[in-house]
Amino acid sequence: MTSMKRVFVALDNMDKAQIFSLLDKSKGKITSVKIGLELFNLYGRELVKEVYDRYKVEIFLDLKLHDIPNTVSKAIRSLKGLPISYLTLHLSGGIEMLKASVEMRNTSLPQCKLLGVSILTSLNDQDIESIWGITNSKELYKNLFLLAKKAEIEGVVCSPYELEILKDLDLGLESMCPGIRFQDEINDKSTGDQKRVLSPSSALENGATNLVIGRSLTQAVSLESRIKEIETI
Repeated sequence: MTSMKRVFVALDNMDKAQIFSLLDKSKGKITSVKIGLELFNLYGRELVKEVYDRYKVEIFLDLKLHDIPNTVSKAIRSLKGLPISYLTLHLSGGIEMLKASVEMRNTSLPQCKLLGVSILTSLNDQDIESIWGITNSKELYKNLFLLAKKAEIEGVVCSPYELEILKDLDLGLESMCPGIRFQDEINDKSTGDQKRVLSPSSALENGATNLVIGRSLTQAVSLESRIKEIETI
């Protein structure tokens, strides 16, 4: 039986009232949430505090930080005091940016794990080739995962299709997997702008530590039935 604690519900495309309505409707079943860049830019630190204070949920702050080391370090310092369990930054920012992030996290957000974003799930092999000029995307993922380990961050964000690469490397990194859709949505090709998607059961079987699910839950015809579907995996 899969715990909903392993599912971070992405609170995207919602305003504050809709967020509170969703969490109220879940009757405590939603215990982990993801707050992304749009919501953080709109409401700032106060939303993170309010969601935590009202619902005591685990919070994944998905800011995907990517800049020069000093700027990212200061950005992490600015988050001091927030009740967040996970924070994202781009692995492609390089080893110095990642090390600076770890150092500042240890000081300002000691309870928070850093997750390195590999390749966005909206990108396919053609996109990867056009950006990085390589056709062997597996090697790119391996390099990024090895960089995460070298920088001593706790985990990576990757689509469920890259979990096998992560498992083969055996680096001891956690995995946070977006690109999750229920099987009936995949069959109907209702996957939005995500190109590398898998069902919750398949992703967990492939070794995902945690899943990120957004519209499949937040816009579900029956939230209760979708939650039960996850709990029965």
